[in-house]
Amino acid sequence: MTTFSETSTRLIFAAMGAVCVALLGAAYFLQYGPGQQQPCPLCILQRYMYMAIAVVALIAAVVGPRRVGAMVVAGVLGIFAAGGAALAVWQVTKGDSMATCLSDPVGQLVYNLPMRSWWPEFLAAYGGCADYVPPIFGISVPLWSLIWFAGLAGVCDFVWLKLFRSARQ
Repeated sequence: MTTFSETSTRLIFAAMGAVCVALLGAAYFLQYGPGQQQPCPLCILQRYMYMAIAVVALIAAVVGPRRVGAMVVAGVLGIFAAGGAALAVWQVTKGDSMATCLSDPVGQLVYNLPMRSWWPEFLAAYGGCADYVPPIFGISVPLWSLIWFAGLAGVCDFVWLKLFRSARQ
């Protein structure tokens, strides 16, 4: 039986990073494309999670950590994905009732983050959580985000378990 190789983890981490970069590109298109949908504070926090996953995953793909290092990376990525999923669940379940999210504590947190000045066109929240955003293929944007975060978390679990099992053989 073959073990889960370093090459496999590097490819998976590279794919995860590429997916997150593509999702951030899609967010940019939604914001500046024909619909000009402005992000709410929860959207911005989810963008930070996608950025964190992309950076860590792409660095891991380049460095190619061995088994224990790859397990740590998968765990960290899983935590970021779970955090993003929690934000998406919050947005899916409470977003419609958060008409004043720009002035609530979450909105103020996002507004006061120092990273906002790095790329204000992309990391500043100008929309409200209850603003109508047309669904994509019948699924709301926050629900799409939840699906992607859940998928990324699932991949992290898969990698971690494969590496754990390969160490026991």
